[in-house]
Amino acid sequence: MATEILASLDDINVHLPDDKAKMQDSDDDELQTDIARYIRALFSGFYSTAIISGWNSPSNTPELIRGIAGRLIAAKWYARLYSEDVDGVSAYAQYLYNEANRTIDQLRTGMLTLVDGLGVEIVNEGNIFMDSDDFFPNDSAGPPKFSMDMTFG
Repeated sequence: MATEILASLDDINVHLPDDKAKMQDSDDDELQTDIARYIRALFSGFYSTAIISGWNSPSNTPELIRGIAGRLIAAKWYARLYSEDVDGVSAYAQYLYNEANRTIDQLRTGMLTLVDGLGVEIVNEGNIFMDSDDFFPNDSAGPPKFSMDMTFG
């Protein structure tokens, strides 16, 4: 059985056309790992490390994140599967990829709210990385003491 990290096989297959192909247990191990790293990296700094590290199986992962992971895994798998049959990028794989990343952007900006399995909101802490307040001088430090056009001596 495949290692399920953020998305179950059902979370992935729901995005794949019934008349084309469905993923099997053995198809998605490396994709699960790759997409989990991608999603965790994009949400670090917006959700606490404790929250993100808890997303270690589909049952512990919020449904919206499972949907994002399912779309990204399906997109990558579908693109790989049909890469010899399609010139350039598969339009359907690109559609799934774009849809997943749009949802990621909406979660990061606060346009969408993430909830856990009990319906409790998971707080988006905003970008918790450094900002201008962490540096000095910054815009609130007052006017500069000298500038490039000043002459000394």
